Amino acid sequence: MSADTLREKLAGLKLEKQQDTLDRVLESSKSLLSDVPLLQRKSNCVGPVKDLQSHVPEQWWKTVFSDYLYLKTDGDVVEDQDITREEVNLLELIPEVKNVFSKGSSAYGNNGNSSLEEPGKILDLCCGQGRHSLYILKEYPHLRVYGHDQSSYLISLAVERAVFQNFQVPPVFTVGDCRKVPYPDQTFDLIITMGNSFGYFSEDSQDKNVLAEAYRLLAPGGTLVLDLTDGDYMRHNFAQKSWEWADETTIVCRERQLSPDGLRLFSREIISNTTKGVLRDQFYQERLYSRAELVGLITQAGFQVKPWDEVRDNVTLGTDMSKRGEDLGMMGNRLLLVAMKPESTLERASSQIVQIERKKIEPPAFDEITIIMGDPSKPCVGKLNDTWNEEDHATREKLFDALKQGGVPTEKIRVLSVHDQLIQQLLDDKPSFVFNLCDEGFNNDALCELHVPALLESLGVPYSGAGPNCLAFCYDKGLVNRSAEAIGVPTAREITFLPNSHQDYQTQVQLLCQRVKTQMGFPAFVKPIKGDNSLGITARSIVQSPEDLQAYLDELSSRGMRDVLIQEYLSGTEYGVGVIGNVETGFEFLPILEVDFSKIVEQKLPPILGYESKWDPNSAYWTGIGYKKAKLAPTIEASLKKACVQLWERFGCRDYARFDFRADLGRGDGFDGLHGKIKLLEVNPNPGWCWDGKLAYMAKLGGYEYADLLNLILNAAYERIRK
Repeated sequence: MSADTLREKLAGLKLEKQQDTLDRVLESSKSLLSDVPLLQRKSNCVGPVKDLQSHVPEQWWKTVFSDYLYLKTDGDVVEDQDITREEVNLLELIPEVKNVFSKGSSAYGNNGNSSLEEPGKILDLCCGQGRHSLYILKEYPHLRVYGHDQSSYLISLAVERAVFQNFQVPPVFTVGDCRKVPYPDQTFDLIITMGNSFGYFSEDSQDKNVLAEAYRLLAPGGTLVLDLTDGDYMRHNFAQKSWEWADETTIVCRERQLSPDGLRLFSREIISNTTKGVLRDQFYQERLYSRAELVGLITQAGFQVKPWDEVRDNVTLGTDMSKRGEDLGMMGNRLLLVAMKPESTLERASSQIVQIERKKIEPPAFDEITIIMGDPSKPCVGKLNDTWNEEDHATREKLFDALKQGGVPTEKIRVLSVHDQLIQQLLDDKPSFVFNLCDEGFNNDALCELHVPALLESLGVPYSGAGPNCLAFCYDKGLVNRSAEAIGVPTAREITFLPNSHQDYQTQVQLLCQRVKTQMGFPAFVKPIKGDNSLGITARSIVQSPEDLQAYLDELSSRGMRDVLIQEYLSGTEYGVGVIGNVETGFEFLPILEVDFSKIVEQKLPPILGYESKWDPNSAYWTGIGYKKAKLAPTIEASLKKACVQLWERFGCRDYARFDFRADLGRGDGFDGLHGKIKLLEVNPNPGWCWDGKLAYMAKLGGYEYADLLNLILNAAYERIRK
């Protein structure tokens, strides 16, 4: 069954009552999912295995939770609405959780009262298909509920199910690593991690990172709830071998082994169909934390653990309520832990907790790295005087030095920058990986930037950064803005000017000037629809009148840039958001950058980040523009990051990207009282990689050296490629 057919069947469901919507969708999804074909992957059984640990993939969760078989094999717990209801009922017994559920409810009730209290914000961390998120929001529709999980399959299912609920305020679901959640500090009042979704990593330090991320995300006084297997119980009561029928045609056989130190349980699961044979032979591991270990871990992260006599000791709902009554494994006997983030950060400091410091980023595990760059033997339109300057050569040397400092041996690096020889070099000695830094484009033609990744794809060579489609889309600023507007990202009002070569150019310009005057007004901002390196963007891009507009259009036309955008002039603060990672592995949001135009304004120059600021050392813009860490209200910061994820997915960015925004009035930061709106300026896949560029500046604000930034990008590419 195709995805479209699945959607059509789901869309045909007739929902009679709001309160039973989820039940109907769950049941319908179960029947429909039984027809969904398996993902294309190896599924042969490997036969008898003595050491299960040796077969466990490092990131086993990426495959175990990637399709419907997870819901089929564990459906007696994870797809049972009665169990979900009882688990939420348990949460309601915790006073702190109940307070969050009730927060801001009077503003949405039927008693006629109003309240200025903000609704509670809840993060369902490792939310899977959103069963707890959706049930909580069904019972408490005033809440702001967010779900985050690494499985794009389960998140897509959560989104589908949320659509049928028709919530007044729909939940927000994101895909990514649980150690890197795309929300600002102190966003949430409550974080829940339910259904044994903790302890998947092979090292305890990574579990600590999860708790550190939860601490960062929680507001002071916020609550963390962990629901996970009782390690002490499981250590002495796990079934070494078991089997069960998941349905009439699917049988699941399991075997388990305890690690020599008793800290981890390694499991194997063979899923077979009576007619299709073995569907899956998968291995996974989970950490068996005792209650005492968990208390120590959570306390070390800075939380205050709620006394055990105030919460339920064990969660055995799966055992008590499972319809199949078969092997529940890690879902059978679970602990429920409740912890609080101190109201004051001083409390954490006084508890002598050692803060988790940002570590140096290790180099990627590539056997060798081939770097493709622009060709310094050819002219390069866009650089100062269309040629390579001393600064360009120095920038390359700093790149090579940083790679070496970051731990990449010189002998592992190969550089290809003579474009007349590039194709033959790739054919003669095919690289195993390319670090694509050729943002000048093939033969230094910006229009041909997409040609390099297209060439690599045709040769089957994995590479860093965006693919050819993404680069093609984002080169066209008009296409970017219209697409962004379509998915709800705020953009500047604009008029597109595509002059007809068969009509008089000046007549068309005059008609355009009149249209801008009546439909949008002045001042306005003019820039070429297509282009790179800020070509055609100067102080003269800000036009105050029809005469200014006509004069600048004539100037651009004389330089071969006739297709332009005329946008409303955004007079407010400009921001940049740097993102590293991928949808499948999670995002690293670098600190949001604010462009500091104060010195430019002092010189009575227009506050603009244009061509002169990038390429002309003699310009006041070269030395007068500064950068600093932006200070935004949490809701504003969250909305910017959400927009970045939406744009990333829409255009297919990979590994790293930068998104530029500007407020239409004032700062747009949520503090200045002017209520300005921050709007998209540009999407930059494969943004400037130089040591003194905006991305490097953002990284520095986040505690990363230039070498660490390069390793972050390379590691993002490595994780994506090996998946």
